[in-house]
Amino acid sequence: MVDTTTMCRKHLLGEHVETHMILGTLKSGIRLDGYARNNLLELKSLKKRHDELATEMVRRGYNHQSPLDWKEEDTDSLFQTDEVKNSKVDKSLSLEELHTRCSECRNNHSS
Repeated sequence: MVDTTTMCRKHLLGEHVETHMILGTLKSGIRLDGYARNNLLELKSLKKRHDELATEMVRRGYNHQSPLDWKEEDTDSLFQTDEVKNSKVDKSLSLEELHTRCSECRNNHSS
């Protein structure tokens, strides 16, 4: 949930792939409670987040051709628990974690 314009190429593309992997995991019936419990997922925002990442990829001139196959009417059937359905990402904690791991993202954010 970090501002996409400040993410380095590796993290932007990596998170984009993760959005597709999360949806595939949900469709496979695999539980994501641990990710939700650790504030690593915000499933209600998955489509919006994917689209933000894709928009930034296109803005940078990258070739994006993988729309997220997410139908809003299927949302409730994919979430197994209220904890997963209502999970939220701690945005300030995510930003802090990213900055400790990636000097390029940190420098992009402070510019």
